[in-house]
This record gives sequence, C-alpha cells and structure tokens, in this order.
Amino acid sequence: MDIRLIAMDLDGTALQEDRCHFSPRLTAALDAAHERGVAIVPVTGRQFDLLPPAVTQLRKWSDLAVLCNGGQIRELKTGKALFCLTIPKTALEQLHALAEKFSIALEFSREGRLHLTQQSYDAQLDDPRLHFHVHTILAKNGVIVDSLLPLCREDTVEKVQLPRIPLHLHREVEDALKQIDVSAVWSSPTSMEITHSLATKGNALMQLSRLKNIPPETMMALGDSGNDISMLRRAGLGIAMGNAPDFVKAAADGVTETNFNDGAAIAIEQYVLHSN
Repeated sequence: MDIRLIAMDLDGTALQEDRCHFSPRLTAALDAAHERGVAIVPVTGRQFDLLPPAVTQLRKWSDLAVLCNGGQIRELKTGKALFCLTIPKTALEQLHALAEKFSIALEFSREGRLHLTQQSYDAQLDDPRLHFHVHTILAKNGVIVDSLLPLCREDTVEKVQLPRIPLHLHREVEDALKQIDVSAVWSSPTSMEITHSLATKGNALMQLSRLKNIPPETMMALGDSGNDISMLRRAGLGIAMGNAPDFVKAAADGVTETNFNDGAAIAIEQYVLHSN
C-alpha cells in the first residue's frame, strides 16, 4: 500500500512515558517518512495550547494538527484554525445537568483553557490515574470558576471532559449521553471526552483529505483509545497499539508493539519505509 499521510495519535501512541517527547527511533522514522513525501499529522484530543514539546518544537514535517478529537484543524506553525466546531449551547446545558445528576467532575475546554469548579478539581485529587491531568494539565491550563453555567450560554466551548467516572456509573452515563446530540468517546478507562456531534477523528481525516488532496485510502492511522476508532476505520490502514484495549484492536487492520516499545516507529518502518 502506498501511504501518503500518517495520522498519529499522541498520548498512549506516539509519546513516551513522560507524555512530552517522541523516542529517538520514532523521530527518525517520521523524518524518513517526510523525506519520502509522506505528510505527518498529529491527531489528538488535546487543545492547541496543550500540545507537547514533541509537536511544538517544529520539525521539517510540521504542517497541520487535528485537535479536540477532530473538532479543530490548525496550522502548527501559526496556530491558524482551518476548521473548527464548537458544542451547541443546548448540549452544554444538558451535559451540565448530566454531571450534576451523577455528581461527577466536569470540565469545559475554551480557548485552550480547562474551566472547572473547585468541587470538580477536588474530586480528582485522590485518583492516581489522573496525576498527569491534575498536576500537569490543570496546573498549567486549569481555570477554577464558581459555575460553568455562564459558559453554557456561549458558542465557545470546543470540548467537554468527564475526567473521573466511577465504574458503577459507566453504563448509565453512556446511556444518558446517547440522548444528547454530541460525540462522546472514552479517552481512558475512567474518562470521556465530548465534542460536537460531527467532531470525530474519523471525520477529521475526511477534512484532511480535502485540505491536502490525499485520498483516505492512502492514509495510515495509529491509535490506542476509543477516540481513535473512527480514524482507524476511515484510514486505508488502521494500526492499533499493543497497549490498546481489545475493542480498539478489533477496530484496526493490524496491531503493533506498545507505545513504550516503539510501536509507532515499528509500524511506520514496516508499512511506510518497508525496512523490516
């Protein structure tokens, strides 16, 4: 297969354990793919202001990035938005009511800042799985507010996060979200990310196809989480990481090594560089 674009998730896929950098092997593979004319596009749930050094330290291949699980496409060098979807006011009000009903933490992402109440912040402090989110993401870009209701009246929220959903509420929360006109995906075993109903990584690949004039059947997608499934299915070749849950692996065309064992680099070497 002639791969012309690599759509690459970041956390759990391309990034190392520090969630900031690529391994030397992946860096070399990306550079080699670029030299062969392959476009490289990070596709992430993160916002532009929360991109890691591996992406913000611009490289020869730096061009576009898909953000907020497909809600935005921006130029990496300028930050210019080429495509943007925000969550409708009615849906925001419904999501706020859902979080109150189940007494779960809620975060509204607006202009690269995560807005949340003190109660939502405190609910995450004792969860070791959220250590990076609390002590790195929220420490840098969190904004404590008295209430999220004022943001429900604006058309500026790009993503909503439910960062800590107790296991016994998973089914109930999923069922409730199906009644709201949004796209909701599991980004980890305990958290969900919610965007505009059309904002998915798979739909973003179609936008990239138009922007870059590259057919989706010549794209390779790499991912590890539920929010990656739509792009694994839309791309001509979808590769799941070895650390991905079984339901993500089932949606892919193939499975590579884990992210900590250079799975992304191995996949690029195998399917793009044909070096192993």
